Amino acid sequence: MALVRWRNRGELAPWSALRDIEGQFNRLFAELAGEGDWRLGAWSPAVDLTETDEAYTLEADLPGLNKDDVEITAVDNVITLKGERKQEHEAREKGHHRYERRYGSFQRSFEVPGGFEAEKVDAKFEDGVLRVTLPKRKEAKPKHIQVKFK
Repeated sequence: MALVRWRNRGELAPWSALRDIEGQFNRLFAELAGEGDWRLGAWSPAVDLTETDEAYTLEADLPGLNKDDVEITAVDNVITLKGERKQEHEAREKGHHRYERRYGSFQRSFEVPGGFEAEKVDAKFEDGVLRVTLPKRKEAKPKHIQVKFK
């Protein structure tokens, strides 16, 4: 069964063409933002950056990659993830109807407020999730000051 796009035939003919153009622009911008067809948008992994009193933790979803496919660089207060997910099936085989998984190279950089100790950065890759621990600098750790009342 094929899906057919619904069109409201009650629209005024001159305005329906403008609505079609608007729809095409909306699809283009969605694809450039990574929400649509993989051929136009670049692949970029989802990343969470969280903070505790002792460190920042960066978690990136990297399904289908292994530790050799990812490069981590720390310069000043910036941590950069770089890598590539390669497409395994280039030939169209019988039975494939749609390709939605994205492939290609990516690079994500994050400025960490207050900085981190680059020498003590620890990275672990498990079950398609990269976890990078960025220990805070001593001067960036929160200090508790007790206020005295007179």
